[in-house]
Amino acid sequence: MKPATVTYPSINNIKEVSLLRSKRSKFLARLAFIGLLIAATVAFFVQVPTTGASKIPYFDKYVHVGVFFLLSFTLHQAFALSGRVSFLLLGLYGLLIEIGQNYIPGRGSDFYDWLADAAGVIAYFSLVLLFKQRKKNAN
Repeated sequence: MKPATVTYPSINNIKEVSLLRSKRSKFLARLAFIGLLIAATVAFFVQVPTTGASKIPYFDKYVHVGVFFLLSFTLHQAFALSGRVSFLLLGLYGLLIEIGQNYIPGRGSDFYDWLADAAGVIAYFSLVLLFKQRKKNAN
């Protein structure tokens, strides 16, 4: 009886599997970014009824920071853009949202909402830089 031979994947196959995983991850990240972008756009243009959350001071600003933090994360995962380009794109998106809200009955633009948008982007990319520096210092 002949012993069974064990074959191990070649380096090329490992690279191919890694590349496929990378492509799938990018695709999913792009779907997440587009979905979040659409959801955020709709949410920012819809008239929101007053709720108990509005009793929390500056609650809407926290929402803006959180949404733009998540948009930054998904944009960063989905596309190979620098922090500056991402900041410019998301900053422009936030500005357009605020301008557009002027034309929605019951809504209005607020400069501080736009600053909160920018703060969310800055917070995300600040964390990215912090983790990169820690990783670099650990090696």
